[in-house]
Amino acid sequence: MLWFERQVVATLVNPALEERVRTSVESYVDSTLRSMPEYLRAGVAVESLLFGAWPRIAYTLGRLDPEDVKRRIERWSTSRVDPLRQYVRLLHSLVLFAENELAPEAV
Repeated sequence: MLWFERQVVATLVNPALEERVRTSVESYVDSTLRSMPEYLRAGVAVESLLFGAWPRIAYTLGRLDPEDVKRRIERWSTSRVDPLRQYVRLLHSLVLFAENELAPEAV
């Protein structure tokens, strides 16, 4: 996973899950993204680089607030701009699937 994808996934994972399960969910999302056909993965990677540019700059300068990332993702999930909304929907779908498959008793 790219840096911003990891940040988004960490934000979307249910905080009530044990650390072991959270790690398994992140690993599942990572392996799923890596197994995508190259042309699809390239599109998601470009979106991640584009959407994550500002948060990465803020992180480098020590000004990244995790709550800001959370608010940004919440805004994007209801955005009228399709690529923003679909980017969050893709990662959220992978997270939800992994949460339900890897820890059905916790959800």
